[in-house]
Parts: sequence; structure tokens; C-alpha cells
Amino acid sequence: MSSDPTQPSPIVSLVKAPALTNAYALSTLMTPPLGLAYLAGSLKAEGVSCEIIDAVGETPDQISPLDFCDGFSIGLTMQQIVDKISADADVIGLSCMFTNGWPYDARLATLIRERFPNALIVAGGEHASACADYIMDTCPAVDVCAHGEGEETLVELVHCVRRGASLEDVAGITFRNNGAPQTNPRRKRIADIDGIPVPDWQLVPLENYMSRGIGHGSFIARNMPLMATRGCPFQCTFCSSPRMWTTKWSARTPSMVIDEMESYIATYNVENFDLYDLTAIIKKSWIVDFAQQIIDRDLNITYQLPSGTRSEAIDQEVVDLLYRSGCRNFNYAPESGSPRTLEAVKKKVKLPRLLESLTVAAKRGMSVMVNIILFPDDTPADVRKTFKFMIQCAWAGADDITFVPFVPYPGGELYDRLVEEGRLPPMSDDYAISLLTHSDITTAKSHNPHFSGRQVHYIRLLFLAMFYGFSFLFRPSRFVKTVRNLWNKKPATKGEKTFLMLISRLSSIRSSNAGPNA
Repeated sequence: MSSDPTQPSPIVSLVKAPALTNAYALSTLMTPPLGLAYLAGSLKAEGVSCEIIDAVGETPDQISPLDFCDGFSIGLTMQQIVDKISADADVIGLSCMFTNGWPYDARLATLIRERFPNALIVAGGEHASACADYIMDTCPAVDVCAHGEGEETLVELVHCVRRGASLEDVAGITFRNNGAPQTNPRRKRIADIDGIPVPDWQLVPLENYMSRGIGHGSFIARNMPLMATRGCPFQCTFCSSPRMWTTKWSARTPSMVIDEMESYIATYNVENFDLYDLTAIIKKSWIVDFAQQIIDRDLNITYQLPSGTRSEAIDQEVVDLLYRSGCRNFNYAPESGSPRTLEAVKKKVKLPRLLESLTVAAKRGMSVMVNIILFPDDTPADVRKTFKFMIQCAWAGADDITFVPFVPYPGGELYDRLVEEGRLPPMSDDYAISLLTHSDITTAKSHNPHFSGRQVHYIRLLFLAMFYGFSFLFRPSRFVKTVRNLWNKKPATKGEKTFLMLISRLSSIRSSNAGPNA
């Protein structure tokens, strides 16, 4: 790193790898990199030069076969990513959100190290928080793993590097100290959530997302990601959120969120906002204030809560305000229809109350998705109760439902228990690769002693067929609307958008001769 004032100032390069998928996956992680934009905004506020290499955003139509498994990447190739990193980068941050992407991230980090032997390579995100020891043990290219919220950590880390100071006092990281991994004390959650600088979207090729309608929600429109709250106060055993975020839930001041929305409408002509909050609706007073201010400002937009929310605060008053303010889609995540299972996984949800809330929302015109998981300890009786609950959801008016086998990501209490019991192998790249098929509609993996993978696969197909069959039977007009929406390629629900994206991906794979049946 040069201190010559005539030389360009070193910059921080933040890298988002391509989306990984297989041919028949029902979901892909093709979303604008909100986390990296937040990091860039914090660096900018500190006067630190920064760039973002967003592999998906740069080339969202490019599909390439992976050389280490039967899957595909969507976005820049590994070499194209490295070629785009500035030669003056002295700190290179890798977004490592999901374990199924780690084998790619590790290869990418190694290639970056070959090109930038003196740069500090930092891994951050959910996977880096949960598996820092494994990353440090198996990937020599990575120098630091950042845990939890990254804004304050990255800023302090960059300043330490440029002063040549030790990293021993930087809270919230695991780093190599004389060759041996050292984990520093955890950094406290950011107290002043309103004080976090807004995302720096000027560094992201947003138009490539917006012009294609790419986003987390249901609509193919000019979508923009947004975060109004952070964290989740609950401790579900299958979730890594407690380790990543702790159980602190923080909400931004509604007026500041809406100010940000207005700025995006003016700058990017945004039509729809996807709120990426883990659990957006916790306090009724907050969501009422938020929705009422949108109405008062007459923003004339739609917004969605595609990541899931709670039902307790969503009553007739809230639903009416949500709809009037532009909310059109949200997810409930009961996860199971079995009270025994819900208690076992520490899911604090009252199913009768959820059905009441769902009924009110559907009658108001909301599109609601319900998320269901087949857990490793579910018995046939639990599955039957979940089937019954699924039919009740269809009757109540749910438009879509997901039914997936439990995906054991590191960082959750349930994952740790399954490893201790020998029902899961220790963390490895092979295990991470196996997670790529978690949403593959043609197969399923089982970690449940009562059901084989084949049985889980057929249970899922039966579950989906029964839900949509009952949904169309109870509301025949919905079938006509769905056919019309698919024909016009204007989805109104998450299921319709998922179907269209799957068909588009299969067509792209075949036309690129990447397989299958190319």
C-alpha cells in the first residue's frame, strides 16, 4: 500500500458473487446487494473510497455452468469479477451470506488472493458469522471474518489497516494473529439505527435489475430493496438470526424510511419497494404510523413484505391501512401446522390467530404466502396436522404456499443439535454444495428418520398440488386470473413470479448450451 500522494488513494472493493442455482430450483438469490450498499454508504460517510462489484447486477442474463458441481452461476464469471476489482484495492470484502455459496466464495477468494497478494480479504455475512473458524481453517486466502452487522466493523477495520494498527481491538471479527485465528469480543448492535448512513446505490448497476423487474417480491416492476427494521426478537431453533443479529429488534423512524423511499422515486423512478426486514411488523403502533405517513404523502407506490412477518399485529385496522398505503403482498411464516413441532422449534405463533389475520388480509385484496417446513423431528402425525392447516390456509384465502424440507444452515440451534447427534456431517465444502438443491422441485433431501428423501419429495409435490387444487376449487376466479397473469407475464403473486422465472431460467440454460438437455 503506497503512501505517495501522487498515487491514487487505495479503495475498498466490495464483492457480491453471482447467484448460484440448479436448473429446477424454485428460487434464486437474484436481488440488489442491499448489505453491500449499506457498507458502501458507511464508508462514504467516513471519506473512504469504495467500489462494488455486483456479479449479478453486471450481467443478470449470463448463465455459466459450475465446474465443481451440477449447478449454474448467474452473473459475471469468477475471472470477470477479479478483472473488475480496482488495482488500487487494499481491502476487499466478500459477501458470504449463505452456506450453499461458500464453495464458490472460497474459490473466488483464492483467485483474488493470487491477483492481490497484499490486500486484506474480509468475509462477512450470515455464513461468515456462523462458520468463521471453518473459513479460517480451510481458506488461507481469507484474512478476516466479520460477525453480525458490518457497518461499524468495516469502517474501523479499514482505518486500522491504513494506520498499520493491530486488529486485536476491533470488536466483532475473527482474524489471523501471527498465523493463528483469533476471535475478538462480539460487537454490540448499532444503537442508533436512524444514524446509519443510507445505502450508496450509485455504485450498483440498479437499472439492470429494474429494467428486468428483478427483486425479492412478487411484481415484475421497477423494484427497490428497502430495510425499515433490523433483527428479530424471537429465538427459533432453525434460524441463524440470533447468532447473526442477536434477538434485538430495532425500527427506524417511519418518516426517515419514507424520506428514503421518496428519494428513490425521484432518482430511479421506482414503482415498488421490497422490504427485506427479517420481521417487519412487530409493533402495531409502528406499522400504523408508517402506513399512515405513506398515505398522507400520497406516494402512489406499491410495497411488499416478502421475507415474512408476524400475524399478531395484523388486524382489520392494520390490513386496511396497509392496503390503502400500497402494500399488496406479504408472507406469513408459521412453518408448521403442528403445535408440538412449533413448541419444539420455539416458533411463537398462534395458528388460530394467524388464520384470522390471513382471512382479513385476503378479503381486503392482499396476496398472502404461507411458509411451511418439514422438520427433522416431524412425525407422520405432525405432517397430517400440517396438511390440515394447509387446507385451512387455502380456505382462508392464501394465494401461495411453500413447502420445503428443513435446510440445516450453520448458525442455528437445530443445526448444532443435528451435528452433535450425528444426523448431519460436520461442516465441509461437500456439505455446502449439497445445500444447492434445497429448492429443487425434482428432488429432496431428508434429515428426518421417519421419511426418506424420496418420500419427502412426493410429500412436497402432493402438498403443493393439494394446496393449489383446493385454492382454485374454493375460488375458481383465481384460476382464471392466474392463467391471465402468466399469459401476460404480469405476476401478481410470488408463486406466479416463481413459475415465470423458472421457465425463463430453463430457456436461458438450454439456449446457452449449459444443460440440461441442451
